[in-house]
Amino acid sequence: MAKPKEASGPEFWTPVAEVRGPRERLAVSRAPGTAGPVVALVHGLEGSGDSWRPLVEAFTGCRAYALDLPWRAGNPYRWRQHGTPADWLRQALELVPEPVDVLLGHSFGSNAVLEHLATPDSTHVPSAAVLLAPFYRPESLTVDWPLHDAALAGFRRVIADGVRVGLGERARTMDPEVLSAMVATALERIGPVGFLSLFLQFVGTTELALADVTVPTLVLAGQHDESLAGDRATALAAAMPAATVRQHAHYGHFCHAEQTGDVAAEIAAFLMNTPERNNP
Repeated sequence: MAKPKEASGPEFWTPVAEVRGPRERLAVSRAPGTAGPVVALVHGLEGSGDSWRPLVEAFTGCRAYALDLPWRAGNPYRWRQHGTPADWLRQALELVPEPVDVLLGHSFGSNAVLEHLATPDSTHVPSAAVLLAPFYRPESLTVDWPLHDAALAGFRRVIADGVRVGLGERARTMDPEVLSAMVATALERIGPVGFLSLFLQFVGTTELALADVTVPTLVLAGQHDESLAGDRATALAAAMPAATVRQHAHYGHFCHAEQTGDVAAEIAAFLMNTPERNNP
């Protein structure tokens, strides 16, 4: 059973609920703000709820809840054996104390949202969804060893970028060898199971029933972000008529942290033009 938690100190996030099962922990925290749509934030692989703070501060006028999911930073990657990302997402949504209007995900979290939306008879259907830097495999992209190797190389680049973004201004003055050592340590800790969790999710996107999704969805990605570069974005838009796919040359994989103002403005404009509807 979820247990309410009290806020302590001047923290940005107020703990709302937490459940500790025999295998994993799930939790929800609330950001300041009492008006506007209820937004559930779904972090990426090795991410955390705190990574959403810049975007929440820029995107005013919402009631934001950060979900703390099993693929959080530092996790041992046992969760994949006990449920799909969509399964864990739905369990976390059960902890949000009010109906969710908007599901907003980043990277692996975006794909958890995508899987959730494409699951028949799924509960917690939002009025809108926003996917930042998701990944998608067109049917024409054969699953073979060259694809595996290319994906592994891309995974390493994303982890390196994530370490850099997480360090913020410190990364600018850090010794490159120290930064490289930090990236190597992160990759060693994540290990092959972490990479395969993402790779299998990527491979399976082709099989999702995206044509059946009716939730208006905004997809934002960088033109040079390989997770959705080139024909991947075109294929996703064709497979999912409910999605509006936009790419920008200046967006990176962590656009919510680095191009925060632009991302917040796009989300606000999208939601303003999205009809409201009640959750089932």
